[in-house]
Amino acid sequence: MIYKKINLVILVVVAVSLAMSCKKDRIEKKEKNEYAPVSDYLDTKKQQEQEFIITGSSNDTITGNQGTRLLAGKDCLMFPNGDTVGYPFTVKLVELYTPKDMIYWQIPTVSGGNILETDGEIRVRAVKDGQDLVLRPSCFYRVMMPNSAPKSYMREFLGFDASGFVDWTDNPAALSVTTSVSPIFSTDSYGYVGDIPRLGWLNCGFLANNGSGSTITFTSETDNLQNVGTFVYFPATKSVMQAYNSVTGLIPNGASIKIILIGMQSSGALFYYYKDTSISGSTTIDVEMTAITDADLTTLLNSL
Repeated sequence: MIYKKINLVILVVVAVSLAMSCKKDRIEKKEKNEYAPVSDYLDTKKQQEQEFIITGSSNDTITGNQGTRLLAGKDCLMFPNGDTVGYPFTVKLVELYTPKDMIYWQIPTVSGGNILETDGEIRVRAVKDGQDLVLRPSCFYRVMMPNSAPKSYMREFLGFDASGFVDWTDNPAALSVTTSVSPIFSTDSYGYVGDIPRLGWLNCGFLANNGSGSTITFTSETDNLQNVGTFVYFPATKSVMQAYNSVTGLIPNGASIKIILIGMQSSGALFYYYKDTSISGSTTIDVEMTAITDADLTTLLNSL
């Protein structure tokens, strides 16, 4: 009987110890920090679309506030049903020439998973009576993109929607665009000159890698990264890559990169993670976000 009582006491002690241990584990295990969709923050910072009302041939040359020049004559424009366009009409322009602005707009310079060396992205739209206009078959608009040291090999990459993000191609036929213009920018003292056969996004770029490289996977013990904006910047080629589902596209081995993650909580508080490194093979990075002010985050993005 004494042994039974002793065994019972032991069982009770063990049970209580296990219960306390489990309770302690639940207390010590912290919930991950949650974030609102990063677009809620980035959309408040991005470059605004500029609007130009074209009233006649005397004002059909446009200069954006960052120096992009457009020849926006109406003869190559039409309504989607083929109807002709008369004056006035509106041209809308977005200019992205810095990594900060590309990050704010979430328009990375990646084509089919491979990074593009870039000297700028723009978006050109033409609108009349609330309808987006299109270019007539075999027509084009002319663009001049400012650059003090333009390169002879940069190509015209056209942006298209790829399941919610912008992808790029330098083959207009892949977008059912018929054209005879060269897909290579010419250069002059102003920068780049191109004849563009399609309205929408345009990237002055060059394929920096083709089907080779490594990936980065992002994980975190402290933060839920689902709504966090995750970007990789390549200083040598001015390329911006964005991670989707916490995985990047192909990064050339040996490339120097700057990694930045941006998160905003529902309270409006900003958090970030930053790492300056190089890539030598596919790797996993464990992230711990820390608080940052809007001013300091802007300074960081300006310094990329």
